Amino acid sequence: MPEHPRIADTGRYADLLDAAVHDPAVRDGAMYDAAVYADAEPDPPETPDFETFTTGEAASRGGGIVVAATDSGLPTMVRVTPGQLRRDPAELAADVLRLCRLATDRAGLRRREYLTGLGLGEDALRLLGLPTTQTLERAELADEAEHEYEPRSWLDQDGGRW
Repeated sequence: MPEHPRIADTGRYADLLDAAVHDPAVRDGAMYDAAVYADAEPDPPETPDFETFTTGEAASRGGGIVVAATDSGLPTMVRVTPGQLRRDPAELAADVLRLCRLATDRAGLRRREYLTGLGLGEDALRLLGLPTTQTLERAELADEAEHEYEPRSWLDQDGGRW
């Protein structure tokens, strides 16, 4: 099999390559004139007109625990007072999780209202699984009935014992 010469070794390409390398316009970058770099500062990206998520907030009755979460259930803020930190860790975690679910439902309701305002149909909203006002009210009433905030004993006060 005959050996092929490299492109740079052939006479006709060597002259072109030599001219391109030694051409001041190519070497100094002048071939990219002001027309290309006229706007050195790129335009900032446009902010979307569409909200990508909504948030909701839920708090314990006394305000000792406050949780904010997105409509997809991601907690964005958890605030716990020092008095609540004296409680049993499992009970405290259960309350934080419960409030996170409640905040998620509230954010989901806000999301539903937002998407309804954009003209999304009821069938699409149902497929997204976003809560309605009635389902949120039922969930909050059931939560209040199930998790009373009254002390279990006269010795229990604000998560601590007297």
